[in-house]
Amino acid sequence: MRQLFLLAASCLGPTVLFSACSEAPSHKPAAAPAAPAVTPAASDTFASVIDTTAPPLDTIVGRCSVALEAPSERQREVIEALRAAYGLESSLMSRGSGDTISRAEVYAHYRTGFGEELAQELTDYSWQSQRLRETDPALAVPDTVGVIELKHDRALVAWIPPTSFRRQWGAPRCLVDRLVREEGRWVIQAHEP
Repeated sequence: MRQLFLLAASCLGPTVLFSACSEAPSHKPAAAPAAPAVTPAASDTFASVIDTTAPPLDTIVGRCSVALEAPSERQREVIEALRAAYGLESSLMSRGSGDTISRAEVYAHYRTGFGEELAQELTDYSWQSQRLRETDPALAVPDTVGVIELKHDRALVAWIPPTSFRRQWGAPRCLVDRLVREEGRWVIQAHEP
């Protein structure tokens, strides 16, 4: 019998051994049957405590965290150039639909703040059927702007578009533009990913 006990103890491990060595159970009335095991609801599990959904659009700042810092005097020139460029569409549209303006004039207007390719894209958007197109604005002047990198003739500028603009166009919370110095002025050359 002792061999059987040792065999059972070695196969079943310490749990059986400790229970065999413990006091004999007292004579109590039989306990009610245990409730069936309950599988925790999805909301009770540890994984549900961790929110894996993407954060709301308004909380993603990323590279735009520089826009929350005070700019240096040198950075202000680039920031003002970016704001002026993004204000070009509204100044063009404020001319009124009765004013006559050529496609070349629209392009020249956009070239004061944008590189050739972007100025062409904006002209294509704004000009339709020999006149200015009355449409949703493609540009918005940002309030919150910061400089990521500034060299003598190029800069990376991050900005947070206004909420209404982001909702209208599905734009991200943070936009980054590459500016270059062209003929003594800063122009937006391209949008960075």
